[in-house]
Amino acid sequence: MMQAKKTLSTLGVLKALSLLAVVGMLLAVPPAHAQNVASQKAYFGSGQTEILNPNGGVVLSGYMKTSSVGDLLIGFSMECALWTSTSTTATKGGARTTSTARAAVNVTVYVDGAQAEPGQVVYCDRQQTVSLQFSSLTVEVTDAITLDLFLKTKNANHFNFYQKNVGSGVHYVEVKVDSLVSPDPNAPADPGTRAVAGKRSLVIEEYNNP
Repeated sequence: MMQAKKTLSTLGVLKALSLLAVVGMLLAVPPAHAQNVASQKAYFGSGQTEILNPNGGVVLSGYMKTSSVGDLLIGFSMECALWTSTSTTATKGGARTTSTARAAVNVTVYVDGAQAEPGQVVYCDRQQTVSLQFSSLTVEVTDAITLDLFLKTKNANHFNFYQKNVGSGVHYVEVKVDSLVSPDPNAPADPGTRAVAGKRSLVIEEYNNP
């Protein structure tokens, strides 16, 4: 009986030592998490999902900590695609007819809910206008003519926004994108007129403007 008690006691000590070793290993491993806002020198974010006809929603956002004399420099890059479609029909001997379609994508940056300078920026904007007049009076041609025109373009643009005297602390930056889509009512619905926000990236830095 005495030998059994001694064995159980030894096992208990070994279990306690093993538990302490595991705890020590856990404490030695640094926690796996993103960089703390307080230690950031700059912030970077990105997105790839295309947004058709954006309506003013937030597409990217981030936090940045500044000192008491810091300002914020916010760089935003984005792909911008525009489709414009027009259809114009002119009658023989009639007056000139005109059709118009327009598409645009605009960006506005906010810092703690306040609009950053210089305000809303146009990243892409196109107005497509087509005029047509059928002046032939010969009988060999038909009595009307129709011109359909479709343009599709895509490019990437960058702009630097800024906010002065934000004060010390952590600040919330958000990028909102909206669009203007004015289709020609006579143009085919497919492919149509549209505006698309594509791949994008956001960089936030603290700077001191002398």
